[in-house]
Amino acid sequence: MVEQQAAASLQQLDRWIADEERRETERRQREERQPSPPEWLLERGLNKSNVVAVHTGACWDTGKRHVPVSREQARNALCQRVPACSRCRPDTALGFLD
Repeated sequence: MVEQQAAASLQQLDRWIADEERRETERRQREERQPSPPEWLLERGLNKSNVVAVHTGACWDTGKRHVPVSREQARNALCQRVPACSRCRPDTALGFLD
């Protein structure tokens, strides 16, 4: 009787370990499929032709209306007096001095 209970517990533990390993593999695969975040972002206003801020790609305060851009596009926007985000400071990251 005790041997049967131990065998059942061992089987349950083996199933649990296999499930956890499967979940971990799936999580890693999801992470690998995620595209890398853009390095620079432009935040657009309600009028899509209006650019309201330049952000780094890692900024947490980009709002909902942002588009990924190249380093050169971000630099050009700052040269055209588009404000830099005060939280992520892309102007500092791009080498602009106030």
